[in-house]
Amino acid sequence: MLLGAFRPQTTTEVKKVTNSEEDTATTRPVAVINEAFARRFFKNENPLGKHFGPDKIQYASKYEIVGVVKDMRYMTYDYKDPIGPMYWISEAQTTHWDDPVFEAGEIWSHYLYNIVIWAPGNPPGIEENVRKALASVDPDLVLYGVDSYDKVVRGDFQQEDMIATLTTLFGVLGLVLSAVGLYGVMAYMVEQRTGEIGVRMALGADRGRVLRMVLRGAFSQVAIGLAIGIPAAIGAGKLMTQQLFSVRPWDPVMLASATLALGLAALLASALPAWRAAGVEPMVALRNE
Repeated sequence: MLLGAFRPQTTTEVKKVTNSEEDTATTRPVAVINEAFARRFFKNENPLGKHFGPDKIQYASKYEIVGVVKDMRYMTYDYKDPIGPMYWISEAQTTHWDDPVFEAGEIWSHYLYNIVIWAPGNPPGIEENVRKALASVDPDLVLYGVDSYDKVVRGDFQQEDMIATLTTLFGVLGLVLSAVGLYGVMAYMVEQRTGEIGVRMALGADRGRVLRMVLRGAFSQVAIGLAIGIPAAIGAGKLMTQQLFSVRPWDPVMLASATLALGLAALLASALPAWRAAGVEPMVALRNE
C-alpha cells in the first residue's frame, strides 16, 4: 500500500514510490529520481549517492539520490509531450530553506491530496477499511471519495474517449453506406446485363460461372477501393495521433480487420444480385432484351 511515502518535487511531472523506514526527520534528506532526470543531469554516470538541489547554488547538495525509477507519465496535461525529469522526497522528512518561497512550498508539499492504494484482486470492503484507517490517524481528516484507478484514468481521457466513439460511429456508418452503395451498383449492373447473362447461359454457362462473374465484378470494385482506402487510412491515422493518446498510424491488425469487414460487407451486398443473376432463365432474359 502506498500512502504518500514520497512527496513529489518536480521539474515537470510526478509519480509515486516508497521510501525506507530509515528516512526520518533526523536523517539526511534523500530523493528518488526518474530515468529522464538521470539522463539529463548525469548522462552516463551512476546517479546513486550524488547530490542535487533546486534552483539556487546554495541548495545544490540538498538531497542525496538513493534510487532511480522508470519513467512514467503522471499528472500531465499533454500526453504527446515527452516525459520530463522528476524527483521525489520523503514524506517523513522536512527540508528547511532560507528562501520563504521555498519554505512555503515545503509546507504545502506535506498536504496530501491523493492517496494511491495497491489492492490486488479488489478485496471487498476496501473503501470502508481505508476510511477507518485514516480516521484512526486523524478523526478530522476529510475523505472526499474513493475511486478506482480505471475511473480516474477514464476521467483523464474523456475527450479522447469521445473522439474515439465518434470515430467508431462514423466508421460503422461508412461501412454500412459502402455496403448499400455496392448493393445498388451490383443490382443495377445485373439489370443492365440481363441479356448478356441470358446469352451466356444459353450457350452453356452454368449458374456457378454466372455467380463467379458477378462476384468478380463486385470484388474488383472493392479491390480498387482498398487500393485507395488503405493509404488514405494510414494518412488519417497519422492525423489521429495528434488527437488521441498512444495511437499508431500503422496498425496491421486494425487495417486487416477493416479489410475483412469490408470484404464481408461486399460479399453480403453482392450475394443477392449475384444469386438473382444466376437464376435468370435464358429464354426470359433474351425475350426481355
